[in-house]
Amino acid sequence: MQEDELAQVAEDLRRRGIDACHEVLYGPHGGLEGLDVGDDFFPLWELMLPENQAALERLDFAAIKARRGADWSVEPPRLRREAGERHPATVRVANPS
Repeated sequence: MQEDELAQVAEDLRRRGIDACHEVLYGPHGGLEGLDVGDDFFPLWELMLPENQAALERLDFAAIKARRGADWSVEPPRLRREAGERHPATVRVANPS
């Protein structure tokens, strides 16, 4: 899957009855392209991971989401490492109650 294919993939998913759209999220490192599926965003870098290919072929976005670690962020791991810290917009905050 290429960046220029995401809009077509989203359209194909909608034809199958899946709530999906091509989306670009803007953050500290520019725009991150991906798919909004239901209430979840799946960045292209995550969809392209070798370990997610079988789930993507099955359109099993729940399986892809289940692979995410507790520190998952929409930012690619390489960019998070280069920045040396997580950007405040991507930090998960626990509910204090």
